[in-house]
Amino acid sequence: MDLATGRSAALALALALAVAGCGRDGDRQAVRAVAGGFYAAVAQHHGERACALLSADTRMALEQQESEPCARAVEKLSLKAERPATAEVYSSEALVRLVGGDTVFLGDTAHGWRISAAGCQMKGDREPADCELED
Repeated sequence: MDLATGRSAALALALALAVAGCGRDGDRQAVRAVAGGFYAAVAQHHGERACALLSADTRMALEQQESEPCARAVEKLSLKAERPATAEVYSSEALVRLVGGDTVFLGDTAHGWRISAAGCQMKGDREPADCELED
């Protein structure tokens, strides 16, 4: 392959990757907003607002675990983070890493992106995360 052909191939590959990633930019922004909104709502003691960002299964699991309504139970969570740092989206699932160490897992639902686990500390590549809240 000559230099001109190599450059053309590299340019075509870069363009294809850029186009393929464009649809995910909106999703990455959305999952960051949901994760950040959840942590802010918990910190400000806005239980109803925080619970609205949880998946139905996660909300139900929290209520069963704490034996009280989500709006009160969510305020008891020990979340150790500030703002979203990075987001990764994989089809209908996503994760957001927050400044301060927490990781949030989300799923794309009929109601938009919702949190399936929060307050997660990653242990390693092959071990499950240890989460404060999960379904």
